[in-house]
Amino acid sequence: MARSSKEQVASNRQRIVAAASELFRTCGYDAVGIADVMKAAGMTQGGFYKHFATKEALACEAWSAGFAAVEAAWAGPGGEGAEDDGPSISAIVEYYLGVQPPEHRCPMQGHGEDAARSHEGGPLRAIYADGAGSLYQAFMAKAGKTMGEDRAKLLFAAMVGANMLGRASGEEDWTQDLKQAVRDAAK
Repeated sequence: MARSSKEQVASNRQRIVAAASELFRTCGYDAVGIADVMKAAGMTQGGFYKHFATKEALACEAWSAGFAAVEAAWAGPGGEGAEDDGPSISAIVEYYLGVQPPEHRCPMQGHGEDAARSHEGGPLRAIYADGAGSLYQAFMAKAGKTMGEDRAKLLFAAMVGANMLGRASGEEDWTQDLKQAVRDAAK
């Protein structure tokens, strides 16, 4: 049996992390097993332990990667409505409140319930707190250039809250009204 090259091992690990990230955001940590992740990655379950000691270790890496990807997207390069340093606050809010498939939603939404259920002081809660805190800081750094600090804090909380309410209640008319109010406040 041939051994995998270092590049192939790294590629396989990345496939596992990407599959886990999508599954954890879609189904939740408790509903996803190692077999599910490995099947989604196109690999056998037996190969999991060559890459990770535990499911929790995989989740920590997948959650961290998800938060880092969102933070990088918020930093730039910007698209329509972009400022010199990446997307504008209104573009970030618009994207955040837009309809995303569950596997691509923000990790603040996708992992919030799992983090709340995880044990206090544990690695999943720490990864969530660090990731959400980094997104908050990135938002505040960008928003501070165009609006006051208190308004930026309210906008961040409203953006996250309106999105959570919309997803949890099936995007009812009243949640669309909330989201529109947040969009208007970002202008």
